[in-house]
Amino acid sequence: MSLESALAYIRRMHSDEEFRARMTLLSDDEEASWAALSEEGFEFTLSEFKRGQEAYCRENDLIEK
Repeated sequence: MSLESALAYIRRMHSDEEFRARMTLLSDDEEASWAALSEEGFEFTLSEFKRGQEAYCRENDLIEK
């Protein structure tokens, strides 16, 4: 599990409309969501995801650095 994986997931959610649509369909089922992430090769914790969100926002000037 890693911050890098979380960042890769976040970047893909922003850049791949089809992937985002598939993940959104699963968003109400936590177990299915985590299983789909794993099948796609992403492995991160919720904490790493939150840190990834912050890093992504800083990288893209969405929050103050």
